Amino acid sequence: MPAELTSGEASTWRLIQRLSELASGVVEHQIRSAADLSSAEFDVLGCLVAAPDRQLRQNELATMLGWDKSRLSHQLTRMQHRELIERQKSGRVHAVEVTRMGVRKFELADNAHVAAVRALLLEHLSSAEREALERTAAQSGAAQVQPVVSPARTPRLLRPQTS
Repeated sequence: MPAELTSGEASTWRLIQRLSELASGVVEHQIRSAADLSSAEFDVLGCLVAAPDRQLRQNELATMLGWDKSRLSHQLTRMQHRELIERQKSGRVHAVEVTRMGVRKFELADNAHVAAVRALLLEHLSSAEREALERTAAQSGAAQVQPVVSPARTPRLLRPQTS
């Protein structure tokens, strides 16, 4: 049986959990305030905006997001009603395309997202501290998690910063 966490380790773990919850909540609030988008809508639109011709097959989108087909289908139906996306079916292929309104809302949300992440975290870390976090993520395997958006368009907050 593994030894229990030391009080210092437990404290660090609780701080990481709180920071993650705080950051997620604040970033989601900023995205919703700026563009009236949920985080799920923001993730879908991010994939589509980054895609060639701003469209993807529905199964490609599900894979990129790590979602099952049912979840994606329900999400896309809601987004289609809000005129953020359009769907076309050609035989067995279901294509999803972002609308002009979807692009505009994504751009507003993306700016809010970047500003919130920088204000909450990045502005408080030195280059060495950011590098240490990246090394920790890489060593723990967290960096191997499938990205939520296409590698062709890494969100600005995830691009390496020079400072």
